[in-house]
Parts: sequence; structure tokens; C-alpha cells
Amino acid sequence: MDKKQQAARIQRIVNTIAERVTAVPEGSRPAYIQEEVARVRDAFRRTYEADASSAAYAMQFVDTMDRWIKARVRELETERSRVELVRDRAELDS
Repeated sequence: MDKKQQAARIQRIVNTIAERVTAVPEGSRPAYIQEEVARVRDAFRRTYEADASSAAYAMQFVDTMDRWIKARVRELETERSRVELVRDRAELDS
């Protein structure tokens, strides 16, 4: 797996975790994110144990995943808020 493929894989993982986080109560989100990142870290260690350079590169991504997840959650919630606002306005207009 090359770096571009690794990046795409991590982006899919970030998106999946972020989607799940939106269903978790806000007070529980930091712990949930931490647990998910730890799971990904363990999976990547096993996946890349035979290739030290790929493992190092993957761990660099994993080290920043929590920030990416939090940012993606904000994006998702902002998008949903906008959709709800548009929907509410449409209902008022009808």
C-alpha cells in the first residue's frame, strides 16, 4: 500500500468514526474518540509490522486522527444544522 492509498484509507476511517461520534453524547465523545484512535493504532501496528517505513508513516497519520475526527464532527454537525434550517424554512413557507 503506497502513501496515497494509506491517506485515503485513513480518511475513510476518520469519516466513519466521525459519523459514529455524532450519535454519542457530547460528554462521552472525547473518550469514544480516544478508544477508536487506539483501536486504529493497534490495527495499523499489526498491519504494518513487517514494513517499518510504512508503519512510521501510518503512525504519523494516526497521531493526528483525533484532531481530524473532531474537525469532521464539527463539519457534519454544521452541515446537518444547515439542512435542518433549510428544512424548517421550507416548512414555514409552505
